[in-house]
Amino acid sequence: MAGQALVLCEHRPDPQGGWELTARFLHADPATLLDQLERAGVAGRAHPDDLSLQSRSELLFQDDDARHATTLSVTDVHDVQAHAPPDGWGHLHAWAAFMYALDPTGDHTRLIVWFTDH
Repeated sequence: MAGQALVLCEHRPDPQGGWELTARFLHADPATLLDQLERAGVAGRAHPDDLSLQSRSELLFQDDDARHATTLSVTDVHDVQAHAPPDGWGHLHAWAAFMYALDPTGDHTRLIVWFTDH
């Protein structure tokens, strides 16, 4: 698989409020990430209906079709790590740490993931 793996981190500062796009990440090896998501049983989860306006815009205005849409909680990130070799843990640790920095419980952060051809 050529292309990109795009990962957006959304945060909900007010638990009763809407989601906000907080960060954008690219993964250097999309095929490996997709394999890890599939092995962890979390690949292909549809994006939620309540995406932030910024995330909706990212998806709407990209050049390629989004494939393998996935939404991950911080717990899911830890599950994916169990299917990654130790040399692949760095970005997963960083994503989880970023999520915990925004919300120590991890309940009000999520990653919005998709893959493109370019």
